[in-house]
Amino acid sequence: MPEHTNIKIESPGVNVAVVKKDYDGWKFLILKRAEGESYGGYWGFMTGGKKGSESVAQVVVRELKEETGLDPDSIWASEYLVQFYEPEFDAIWILPLIVAVVPEDAEVNLSPENSEYRWLPAGKARHLVSWNNLVHAIDNIANELEIFPARNWVQITP
Repeated sequence: MPEHTNIKIESPGVNVAVVKKDYDGWKFLILKRAEGESYGGYWGFMTGGKKGSESVAQVVVRELKEETGLDPDSIWASEYLVQFYEPEFDAIWILPLIVAVVPEDAEVNLSPENSEYRWLPAGKARHLVSWNNLVHAIDNIANELEIFPARNWVQITP
């Protein structure tokens, strides 16, 4: 009988809930992946891969700038992880869910990785995202934004 081997578990980067507060409350930035990219046509949070010795906060700042042209006012580590099986790499990916707060007047300039974006309140964002783990993430982060900054968040700096 052949010996069992494990499925790889990797943490190659971050999943980022980009949020802003405007006159009508907190909004989530939901991005649609461009056709030709991995998960083309799917709606979700911004994601980014770690390069070299970057810290998580540095990954967030770099990827936020590259993908959306935005600069965060603050970056927060939540207690949540986004985890899923990634068939392209035949591995389980576990990504920390980071909250990036941007100014109310922040203007998005999309990179070619994404084709569309929407700023949505939690109730609408949860119906647009493509994965249930992001629905749960939106619900959790939305509840915690009510007492911003949430007591279980840790501010991180690049």
